[in-house]
Amino acid sequence: MVDNSGTAVDQGILFLDRGAEQLAELVDPPAVRTVVIGDGTNRMNIEAQARRLYPQAEIAVVNETDSTVAAWQLKLKEEVGRNPIRRFMFILRQLFNPPPVDDYAARVLAERYLALRRTGQA
Repeated sequence: MVDNSGTAVDQGILFLDRGAEQLAELVDPPAVRTVVIGDGTNRMNIEAQARRLYPQAEIAVVNETDSTVAAWQLKLKEEVGRNPIRRFMFILRQLFNPPPVDDYAARVLAERYLALRRTGQA
């Protein structure tokens, strides 16, 4: 979840089988104004769940090309900064035990939506 400036309010990974209900428990559905989803895999299922849970919200579909790469870059920036030792350890962790970065990819999509909105394209 991000606010209107793109600042992360909360972040995590919820799985499709019960993720929508978990999200509705965490966030008061009437408070959600926009749901941003990517235009790729499983879009239709996610969009249908979002429309069911948040009927008042705008559903915004954004291009998710290279969002995983951008997600890794965002995660690296936030977890490591400019520290070369931490960067090396981060890269080693990713090589041998890469965690999912779907939460960071969601933030990338939200940032893309907000950028489009700022330029009047959304």
